[in-house]
Amino acid sequence: MPATEMEATTGAPRSVSVVASGTLGAELRDAIAADRSLTLGAVAPRFTDLVVESGFPGDIVVLAEEPGRALFAHAQTAAAAGALVVVHADVDDDLREALAATGATVVPLTESPSAVAERIGAARHAHRRTSRQLPEVERRPRLSSGERRALAHYVQGLTTVQVAAEMGVGYETAKTFLRRVRAKYAALDRPASKRSQLINRAEEDGIL
Repeated sequence: MPATEMEATTGAPRSVSVVASGTLGAELRDAIAADRSLTLGAVAPRFTDLVVESGFPGDIVVLAEEPGRALFAHAQTAAAAGALVVVHADVDDDLREALAATGATVVPLTESPSAVAERIGAARHAHRRTSRQLPEVERRPRLSSGERRALAHYVQGLTTVQVAAEMGVGYETAKTFLRRVRAKYAALDRPASKRSQLINRAEEDGIL
């Protein structure tokens, strides 16, 4: 049996997180769930909702979003978090080239959700790019899951008390997460002491 087939049949299923909404989102979820080599992880209609899910990023992140700067930033963020990225959208040549630099696979909307699932399976065997191959990612802090979730809630206008409630943790824990986020950005010479600065950092890094 070929090595790739062996891996598909005996290896542990890869977790797939999905950003998609409406009918397309439902069809993508069904197609991924039908592939025995994949397991459906976090699913959300928006990237800002996905990053606060405990299953983010998983092994692979599928982005079915409108083409543009936000999509590119989201692909960068998912790649920086260590996931392979599959973009299901119709993008122009410039955006396609930029996405390719992050290691993302682009699948046009003319391809069916089942075809996307097949491409996800192929992406499982692709070589992962590291942050050293992505210079623009080197200035992104390595945030823990808790830190990333706390930041995503906080920059959407929640108070620290509300962040703690959303995460199901104590106030001091939420406060510690946010303090660590600020410290990690400061270590990269990216000011984040004020809420407005954290919002800017989150926008730059695709969290918003």
